[in-house]
Amino acid sequence: AEEDRAKALFDACDADGDGRVTRADLEAALRKLAGRSEGSRAKFAACDKDGDGSLEFDEFREAVFGRRRAADANAPDGDVAVGAWGSEYFESHGLSAFFVRMAIAVDKERPEEPYTWMMQYLAKQRPQKREGDASNGSSHVTADTGGHTGPRIRVNISAVLRRTPRKLLDLILAEKGWEAVEVASDASSDIYFVWDPRSFMQRLGHPSSLGIEQVPQLPVNASINKLPGMAHLCDKVNMALALRLLQKLWPQKFKFWPKSWLLPAEIDPLKRWLTKHKSSTVIVKPADGSLGEGIFLAQSACDLDAKLLAKPNWGGGYSALAQKYVAEPLLIGGLKFDLRLYVVVTSTDPLTAYLCKEGLARFCTTKYEQPTQQNANQHYMHLTNFSVNKKSAGFVKATDPFDPETQASKRPLSTLLKQIEVQEAAQGRVFEEEKFFKACEEVVAVLLQSLAPVLNVTYSRVAREAKPKAKAKAKPKAKARKNVENSSDEEESDESDEEKDTFEPSCFQLLGVDVLIDEHLQPWLLEVNSRPSMDIDEPVRMEEAPPGKRRCVCRDMDGDEHVHLPSKVDIAVKTKALRGAMLLAMERPLPDGYVELNFAEHSPGGDMGLGYTLQVIARLYQVAGGGEKAFTTYGVRRALAQAIKDGLNPIDLDTAVARWRHQGYRQSGEVEKDTAEIGVLDFAGLLQEVAMAQPGVDEDAPLDALTALVENCDPDD
Repeated sequence: AEEDRAKALFDACDADGDGRVTRADLEAALRKLAGRSEGSRAKFAACDKDGDGSLEFDEFREAVFGRRRAADANAPDGDVAVGAWGSEYFESHGLSAFFVRMAIAVDKERPEEPYTWMMQYLAKQRPQKREGDASNGSSHVTADTGGHTGPRIRVNISAVLRRTPRKLLDLILAEKGWEAVEVASDASSDIYFVWDPRSFMQRLGHPSSLGIEQVPQLPVNASINKLPGMAHLCDKVNMALALRLLQKLWPQKFKFWPKSWLLPAEIDPLKRWLTKHKSSTVIVKPADGSLGEGIFLAQSACDLDAKLLAKPNWGGGYSALAQKYVAEPLLIGGLKFDLRLYVVVTSTDPLTAYLCKEGLARFCTTKYEQPTQQNANQHYMHLTNFSVNKKSAGFVKATDPFDPETQASKRPLSTLLKQIEVQEAAQGRVFEEEKFFKACEEVVAVLLQSLAPVLNVTYSRVAREAKPKAKAKAKPKAKARKNVENSSDEEESDESDEEKDTFEPSCFQLLGVDVLIDEHLQPWLLEVNSRPSMDIDEPVRMEEAPPGKRRCVCRDMDGDEHVHLPSKVDIAVKTKALRGAMLLAMERPLPDGYVELNFAEHSPGGDMGLGYTLQVIARLYQVAGGGEKAFTTYGVRRALAQAIKDGLNPIDLDTAVARWRHQGYRQSGEVEKDTAEIGVLDFAGLLQEVAMAQPGVDEDAPLDALTALVENCDPDD
């Protein structure tokens, strides 16, 4: 180890690379290492055995590290510093050679603000430990070879043989410990991977899949990569409804959610707000839009009217989410960007989820300016969607995803964070990566808590509908009836059979949570994708493609001739995210780069606070009869029977039910397939209204009032 330290130090001092170090070099090294260079002349003379006025490597090592061996705990500070240089800690983190390089560099540059300069140097040059590296501070980036050491995991990919995620799955399943299964009739896989709602319901054996090719129902010990209702719930409007419920109960935690309006229902309040806030901008996103389609900016009521009237279905089913535009985003190189965070939900009751600390940064391709009437329609400036910016002539393809100097239009989150660190250091600020991730964890934890009640109710309904039907039993003849003594045994047997018929599919889902970072490093939630892209190719124009590549005939680039080539960024990031998701679904040890979300930490009242109250409401909604009866006086009285016994006035309850029967956002008619049970959000609103109407309630504590109403009614108690 000392040999390596000496060599690194020697190379750093040997500025001209001639294999020799002069006395001046030695003095500079000792000053930077020990803070002083007294005795260097004598030391140099003693070590310069051939008397040629320079030290070769062996002589240099004796001059510097011979001094270190003499240091002890009572030595002057300089000697202690030299002693620390060879410590195990310094070696394990590669500090010895790094500090020498930094000291020589700062002495060469002689900046006016040396401490700020060194902060920038640290941010730019410090070795970044990557997966697979030894903990020696090496800056070498090793390949993510993946694999795992546990029992082999069999993944059935018969439903995605020609789908987008196939290439990514092939990469993962070729690793050690994985096996791909392509036979739809296989009933012994560990994970069944699907990509569309039809294949999902088919594998669950749901009645809605009757009439299409049947496959074996999901085995008891297997998992499937979708949660019932998640796709519908991640619709922009439905997600906003879920967040609004929490916003009413816990307003102090919603600094990450821009002010929003649901269109067309709230068009008038939005116009009034725009009239009052003349310098503000709103961004309007269609509820069912994707890939950046249909998004526009508006800066006045007249501007909003004109752009909405241009929509062919405005007034005829058009639905959208309008939000206050975050006009001061953090910029890197003058460009706006957003982040795609990957989150795995493995259970909704109890709520369990994990955040992947590697993600994607997607950049605009035109320098950012605050929105004006003149630039509001420049999508390459304001919209960070990859599907939009990949068509821009300014799109930059990544060559080395982990190069801290990269200007690529799509970068790994880990690379971006290093660039943010450098940029902050240039302003004399220290970027705290751990603090940043804590802020992201809070956004994701609060978001998932808002979705959990709807997911629980939807899961219960879909599982109940997909439960295998019990075989009809022959009616016993009168003479064959058992006596009363044996009848209890028969009842127990029937109950046992019923228990065997329960169907509780093991579901998990990988989500893409998109956030925008403002200039104060605060993350703002943009949207949630229930099916984030797992594509690992990207379109490249023919003139930029390697020779011999065949032109693709798809319309991915709006008619421009192009080919599709592997994206190094997507391969690196999405492999880690998806592999980790499947390992977590199989309850394997926490994969590298993932952290479990602590919902109690991000919930008022801890384990028995917000999350508990929302789960109770979900159960009460089912007791009340779900979407069909939860808004009848009978259903609500049944759910709150204990509260009525405790003194809740049933007349007040009936009055609230009458109001809510004809308001809210729940779907009309029967809920089918895996459509999210949005009605549970309206039911929570009804209960909150009842809770706040009780005497002695603190108007500033809506969550406490709601919890007090429902806690004694929990059907699980």
